[in-house]
Formats: sequence, C-alpha cells, structure tokens
Amino acid sequence: LSAPPPLYPDGRNPAMKIRPETREILRQYKALINARRRDAGQRELTTAQVMDEICEYMTCQCAVYPGGHFILQGGKGQ
Repeated sequence: LSAPPPLYPDGRNPAMKIRPETREILRQYKALINARRRDAGQRELTTAQVMDEICEYMTCQCAVYPGGHFILQGGKGQ
C-alpha cells in the first residue's frame, strides 16, 4: 500500500483541486456543521468527512444534477 499524499501545513490535501469559491462554500458548511455538533456535544468533522456526508446525502436524493447532467436514481442511498 502506498502512503497517502502529504497534507499542506494548513491541512489541505494537494490531490483535491477545487475552485476557491467551492472551497469557501465547503468551509462555511463545515463551520456551521461543526458549530452545531459542538453544541450537541459531538466531535467535529474533518473536511473529508463533510464531503463524505455530502456525497452520502446526494445518494439519498431521487435525482441529482451534477456537471450539467440529470441523474435519476433510487433515492435510498444505493
């Protein structure tokens, strides 16, 4: 097994190339989620965990529209 790519000093993964606007939206979601988790006595999520949660949420939708393509799906996390 190969080692994961090193992280930048600020914790970003150099393999993940996203637009600055997207990174800012993700940062805002993470901040809101973690504030609510702290209030509920839960541990905070990492950026990768927030992305995992967003992807899981998308699988629960009946349809999604990523990249300009409509994808009809079961909507049950499958």
